[in-house]
Amino acid sequence: MQVFGAGAVSANVLVSVLFTDLVDSTALAFRLGSADADALRRTHFGLLRGAIGAAGGVEIKNLGDGLMVTFSSPSRALACAVGMQQAIERHNHRSPHPLGIRIGLSAGEAVEDDGDYFGDPVIEAARLCAAAAGGQILTSELVRAMVGRNAAQSLVSAGLLELKGLPEPVAAVEVVWEPSAAEGQVPLPARLVGGASEGLFGFFGRGQELDWLESAQKVCFAEQRLSVVLVAGEAGIGKTTVIAHSARVAHAAGTAILLGRCDEDLVVPYRPWIEALSHLVENRGSETLETLTAPQRASLARLMPSAGSGAPSAPLGDPDAERLRLFEAVNALLGVAARESPTIVVLDDLHWADAASLQLLKYVVASAAAVPLLIVATYRDTDLSRTHPLTSLLADLHRESGVSRLALNGLSDADTVALLAAAVGGDLDDAAVGLAHALHRETDGNPFFTAELLRHLGETGAIYSNDDGYWAMRGSLEDMTLPTSIRDVVGRRVARLSEEAGRVLSIAAVIGRDFDVDLLVSVAERNADSILDLLDAAASAAVVVERDESPGRYQFTHALIQHTLYQDLSAARRQRLHHRIAEVMEQMPAGDAHRVADQYFRMDAGSDQDDRVGLASRGRVERHERVVRTQAQ
Repeated sequence: MQVFGAGAVSANVLVSVLFTDLVDSTALAFRLGSADADALRRTHFGLLRGAIGAAGGVEIKNLGDGLMVTFSSPSRALACAVGMQQAIERHNHRSPHPLGIRIGLSAGEAVEDDGDYFGDPVIEAARLCAAAAGGQILTSELVRAMVGRNAAQSLVSAGLLELKGLPEPVAAVEVVWEPSAAEGQVPLPARLVGGASEGLFGFFGRGQELDWLESAQKVCFAEQRLSVVLVAGEAGIGKTTVIAHSARVAHAAGTAILLGRCDEDLVVPYRPWIEALSHLVENRGSETLETLTAPQRASLARLMPSAGSGAPSAPLGDPDAERLRLFEAVNALLGVAARESPTIVVLDDLHWADAASLQLLKYVVASAAAVPLLIVATYRDTDLSRTHPLTSLLADLHRESGVSRLALNGLSDADTVALLAAAVGGDLDDAAVGLAHALHRETDGNPFFTAELLRHLGETGAIYSNDDGYWAMRGSLEDMTLPTSIRDVVGRRVARLSEEAGRVLSIAAVIGRDFDVDLLVSVAERNADSILDLLDAAASAAVVVERDESPGRYQFTHALIQHTLYQDLSAARRQRLHHRIAEVMEQMPAGDAHRVADQYFRMDAGSDQDDRVGLASRGRVERHERVVRTQAQ
């Protein structure tokens, strides 16, 4: 018995308990290294949890290299144990690093206390697990007697075992299992296969995000209900990479993965849904479509001819009725797929989706189907305006149950160091670690920006191996010309703003990464309110951010944005703007000069020699610095 609101009370319950253990985990870590071994261990847990969800088990706790799971019946526990071994076996067929697990399970009366279980069946299951070999499942004669002749598995006596903590030997039984047939599983979409989605230097960090996604999948599949995960982040932050990594683990555990992408230059009604559902129908066509009604199949045939065995249905004449019939057919098809196996639908780059695709997503979510179906949608929150159709949909979705949001930020400083080590193929000395820290400051951990800068450094010879075998760099990141790939990404982001905003932001870039609104207003010779309106729009696009600790002080979200805008100006215009900034600052009252003086010095220190001379003459620069220092005292 459990009393809610008055604390948990222990109770005796009849339960089936299962323990797992990863074989030779210490040797695995030694052979692969801690980072790769941790990634493989994460994959192993994903495989196990997929089988737990399919069998209706409840994960009680993570034991480091294994899990403790409970079930409402021994037959479910047996099915899960076999499903786990089959999932590991499927993984081993496609992975260069095979895994092995041992499993022990038992059943009986245990004590439930605050979400945990204690008693003989718990001890027995744990000890049977420890006694099993890799790839083996051990249980007890009691479990064989409980399932009787209806056991779906072959159960073979394994003799008496002395198990620590139990007073008498246990009559052990081995559960004989066979590898699962691969036929019928929907293959992983090509764009989510490892390597194709992990960029230049592989996958780094994101442990918390992957754990969060695994938890979302676990809840969705265990509760047998439709759920939605919205993954937001700027361009290059790694949304697709993280989702691909998570999807590969889920697919190895038997989950069907469907992918639909949106394209900025190819806006076709329902494009992501057509791609995702076509992949399903092409690989599981007849068996999936047979359960649909003839009108549903005919309606789907209007969307994708591969779904119809005959001619598409005739239009209803009413566009709204026709659209509703299509939505119902798509929803029915997804329901059938999810009932056959847990299913994840990935909708990538939803900020480019057409209105019809967004309407269909809203309909599917509102249906709240009671099936293990998880929809994962990625989008750039930096690309959304107040009038963007996705903005309205996001507001609607947040009111639905089962909808959650994951915001991706940049890699940590430590992950950037690991990325650089992978790029150079060796250990880093203090100078190289310092370069990694500088990269992180420049990119704020954006994986795409970081990788592109590293590639550019290598191609231009700016980073090289010196005579001592250490990696060194010629010049500084601030002085280097940015690669075209980064300038294109930044340019597209700024181009979504008005031309006037682009001009004002270019002036701000000459001031520096940090800039003061009053200084910008004076240099740009524009109305303060209009400048603030432009900065508000730029902040919505994540180009700049207002400094909380200093109202009226703004900062470019990435140093690379400021560098790009600065480098896109001609040398003559940069010189004129530096000269104008110097004049404005000389004319400022002492208090205002004090507020912006530190910005000027940071800006000037980051400028090259020609730009300093461009303030009219080197003597004028030095005189200006003395004036500002005097006023700031």
